[in-house]
Amino acid sequence: MRIWLLMLASAVLLLLVSLPARGAGDKAAGAEKSKSEDSATIAVDQGEEVDFERVTGWYFEGRGGIFFTLAGARGYSNGQPCFGLEAGYDISDALSIQFSYLNGYQASNPLAYPEECTGTNCSDYHLDFGMTFFNLSADYDVLSGRRWALEGRLGGGIVLINPSAEPDQSPVDGDVFAGIRFEYYTLLKHFTVGLECDFFYVLPSGIPAISGLFSILYNF
Repeated sequence: MRIWLLMLASAVLLLLVSLPARGAGDKAAGAEKSKSEDSATIAVDQGEEVDFERVTGWYFEGRGGIFFTLAGARGYSNGQPCFGLEAGYDISDALSIQFSYLNGYQASNPLAYPEECTGTNCSDYHLDFGMTFFNLSADYDVLSGRRWALEGRLGGGIVLINPSAEPDQSPVDGDVFAGIRFEYYTLLKHFTVGLECDFFYVLPSGIPAISGLFSILYNF
């Protein structure tokens, strides 16, 4: 009987000694796990910072938005959808050059109403006509951050107007334009999205026009 009591006392003593040691081990394991999770979080944060990289060089862009003309007999045309394409090259982080195509349509705003003009070609003032722009331009970052830029844009080129906006008009006009553009560099490494507003002046027809565009740009 005494032997059994000694064995029972020894077992209880061992149990009491092992409990603090086990608690300390669990606490150390928890601390190690927390430290590991913190290290992983820091690594993810650092990875996000390292992963972002603005790509420059050759790019291609698709764009779409709204287009309307000003002045004319009515004062301004109804806003119509427009679309375009652009190819360019980033000379530096701040400066780029590009060639652009834009097709817009002006509605219900002839340069003059037939009843208000004199001559045999008065009926050639069309109420509606399409305008296709082929322009060379340059962009420069006015303000910029790590993942965004506000750019100024200047350019010019040729315009095709169909049907002709006025009697005996040349099939090819010229234009100059100025614009402002906001770009956001996404975490999709080669993709940039942009918002742009441009003011065009078509010569010698004397047609001012405005476009508002949304664009998606891909850098090669």
